[in-house]
Amino acid sequence: MKDRTQKSQSVLVRATISLAVATILVFCVLLMIFYRQTSRSLISDNKEKMSRQAESLVIAYDTLVMDPSVSDTATQAFLNSFARTEGCAVWFIAGDGRIIFNTSVPEFIRDNIHQVENYVYLDRDYLAELINHKGEVTTEDVTNGLFANSQTVSMQVAIESSEENTYIVLLNSIDVEQESFWRLSNGLMLPILISFSMALLFFLLMARSLVRPIRALSEAAVSVTKGDLSARIDIPELRRESALKYMLTDEITNMVLTVNNMIERLERQEADRKVFISSIAHDLRTPLTSIKGFLTAISDGTIPPESYPKYMDIIKTQVERIQKLITSMTEASSLSQIDPNKMEEFNINDMIHDAVQNVEQLISEKDISISIELAKNTEEELLVYGESQLLYRVFYNLLTNAIKFTPIDGLIQITTFYSKKEKKVYVSVEDSGSGIPEDKLDRVFESFYKVDPSRTESGFGLGLYICREIISAHGEKIWAERGEELGGAKFIYTLPIPKNLADVEAPKNTAEKGN
Repeated sequence: MKDRTQKSQSVLVRATISLAVATILVFCVLLMIFYRQTSRSLISDNKEKMSRQAESLVIAYDTLVMDPSVSDTATQAFLNSFARTEGCAVWFIAGDGRIIFNTSVPEFIRDNIHQVENYVYLDRDYLAELINHKGEVTTEDVTNGLFANSQTVSMQVAIESSEENTYIVLLNSIDVEQESFWRLSNGLMLPILISFSMALLFFLLMARSLVRPIRALSEAAVSVTKGDLSARIDIPELRRESALKYMLTDEITNMVLTVNNMIERLERQEADRKVFISSIAHDLRTPLTSIKGFLTAISDGTIPPESYPKYMDIIKTQVERIQKLITSMTEASSLSQIDPNKMEEFNINDMIHDAVQNVEQLISEKDISISIELAKNTEEELLVYGESQLLYRVFYNLLTNAIKFTPIDGLIQITTFYSKKEKKVYVSVEDSGSGIPEDKLDRVFESFYKVDPSRTESGFGLGLYICREIISAHGEKIWAERGEELGGAKFIYTLPIPKNLADVEAPKNTAEKGN
């Protein structure tokens, strides 16, 4: 038991780990996509921001320059304050590249400036690129070394000022990777963790609901193999209204019900087998005891010679009873296969009339009325396809069974019906007896089963089992139900029709009636 529990838990753990890994991979892919989109959005937003900063700075600077009351010191203080507030560097560059003024020198541009005598100049190519894209924010990756982080992006924009041959340049750099992950961690991390936890919890509950029936099925199977037919698969979620009940799939529910029904059927068959063995032992013991007693009495002279014929007839009758029992048991185990060479088409209505004539004495003894309603699938006949001798046995068994359980002055109704749509013939035998209890309708065809076990004179419990075996061998069905018209038992079975009649237009289902 411990090993099975550990195995089922191992399945649950492996399934949970697989889901966790798959979920993490999915989230990683989503994060990569989101990171890419966020990076693009971040760069685009900062470009627009720098463009607005440059335009507002030019307007403000030109206003200050035109005001004679504003000193150069005040203008520089404004520029420094603007640079700190907006988080960028502000440069004034002459047309020849000389840096007139700067609030700071970003790291990414140091390689593009050089000093000549007492002045610092911006690289001519760099300056030419700025001037060519005047008023437009340009970006480029910053790579300071072989293994440098290329996710830092520099941004620069040059705008011509009101002073002749002078450009105002705004410089800035953003760490795209850091900014993107900051947005991810603040905007998505919590929802991702909550979603992941909920998905994992839901999967654990669902996986547990799926694994438990499998574990219970394994335990029940082991118990059954050890002979414990009282074992059942018990799933608490199926016994009460639970939210987890809806996590069980229809396939698992059906599997549990099917296996439980199978074990229950095996348990019933085992009980019936014990009853059958007891019944067979009784049926054999009684005639054998009688035979032994008579033979002993004959051998020791207790029975006089003139009485020998009488007791020999009794012994013969007992032997025939034993023979009949053995024959029934042999037939019950050999009727599941049909010889294809014996299959033929025949008129089942004629067969029904012959069977009724053969039991006329039994019918007369109980003064039973027989109602016959026979359909046709040709002009004069109701043709079916099968082994006629075995199918006669089926109808004869059902008819004699109906006679046996029909009271005196009772009624038996025999009906045939042809379904053109299904290409089948239906045969039913209904009696006015006490019928079969609802809970035993499905069991009457089981081997050795008797509705009333106390009635040992009613046979060995193999008649209906033999009927089912013969009908099943023909690929058809037989079932029992409560008779609606007569109130007793009603047995119905189907038979195939000849292939050459499948596409033939059959006459209307007019029934031949008789008593």
